Amino acid sequence: MSAARPVFRRLLVPVDFSAPSEEAWLTARRLARVIGSELVLVHVFVEGPFFSEGPFTVSHVREVYESSRAWVDKMLEQWATEARAEGLSVRTLVRTGVPYREIVATAVDERADLIVMGTHGRGGVDRVLLGSVADRVIRQAPCPVLAVREPA
Repeated sequence: MSAARPVFRRLLVPVDFSAPSEEAWLTARRLARVIGSELVLVHVFVEGPFFSEGPFTVSHVREVYESSRAWVDKMLEQWATEARAEGLSVRTLVRTGVPYREIVATAVDERADLIVMGTHGRGGVDRVLLGSVADRVIRQAPCPVLAVREPA
């Protein structure tokens, strides 16, 4: 009899490098070790009017983007390298757009079985005014979502 394949073969882990997303990454790594999942680490650059409006020149905006992209690539590779050193299978992706939409689209494209993401745990007025990426992902995701808060 062959070994059963993991229920959650592929874990999508969206990160913004905040404390909650780092906690989600650590949680996903623990899960992957136990159940043998592949990890897909993704960062979404926010697409917004600040990239096309204001007193900044196109070259300045491009310079800021390229600098930010280099930092994100470095951080993703650092996190992936740590996980690979533990024997885990990890891929990294960078997307640009509206975060919750890109996370859901990536889950579809990558055939994710579970999304493991950090949540800032906003409530009340903050949640109403700012919305929650995690809430929107939970409502629209094609697979289960594990929302992870940083420890108190």
